[in-house]
Amino acid sequence: MTMILSALSIYPVKSCAGIDLTAAHADPRGLTGDRRWALVGPRGRLLTQRDLPRMRVIEPVWDGTLRALQAPGLPDLELPPEPLGERIPATLWGGEIGGVRVSPAAPAWLEAFLGMPCDLIALPHDANRWQEGKPFRAPLGYADGNPYHLVATASVATLGGAARSPLDFRPNLVIEGTIPFEEDGWRRVQIGAATFQAVESCARCGVVNVDPRGAMTAEPLRTLSRQRRQGRHVLFGQHLILEGGGPALRVGDAVTVLESSPEPNPCYA
Repeated sequence: MTMILSALSIYPVKSCAGIDLTAAHADPRGLTGDRRWALVGPRGRLLTQRDLPRMRVIEPVWDGTLRALQAPGLPDLELPPEPLGERIPATLWGGEIGGVRVSPAAPAWLEAFLGMPCDLIALPHDANRWQEGKPFRAPLGYADGNPYHLVATASVATLGGAARSPLDFRPNLVIEGTIPFEEDGWRRVQIGAATFQAVESCARCGVVNVDPRGAMTAEPLRTLSRQRRQGRHVLFGQHLILEGGGPALRVGDAVTVLESSPEPNPCYA
């Protein structure tokens, strides 16, 4: 069965809406533009849909960089071509990462929509954040724990109506042409000219239950919990790190499994 890259997505602002692309540049920190901006709360902690499900409906305006944010009932938040340059503290999973304030208009706009004080920050150019507590190493932006996330449409289809689409799972890479859960045992995979290591199964959380309206629901995590629980984790999808340089990925690229195992990838969450 021929496998292809059927969808390619970035999420410029962590936990906000995604952008579907036809091509993207791959670098060790993730697809260019993926999770390079974030919202930070008054105590310096990065915010996600776990805190504020309505973040899902904030849409980035993207033309190779972040130009604006859009949300229902508000005028667009136009953003300057470069962040303001003011550094502010920010933490993710207890680790200090910091950020650069983007726009003086962002706090009022975000509070008007989300109902709590927060600000928009950009990843500093000299950010030095790496995976910790895992037997592999790659640089990270504001992603939770790995730079790339892959799901397969055949695996999503096993969930029936519990999953609205593969994009419920906020992947960067969607693969067609597999058998269900074949990707669990991938160790190395080539997509177009890029080679990746599949390093970790993805432990799912309640974010997958946030629907396109920004409301928390019960699915697909309820169905996943019945089908995909291993110990204390519910696993679905695979995390990858880039082996090589920064080739371009394109929708329609051929996918070739270079190494696989009958054993599923571990989870280090």
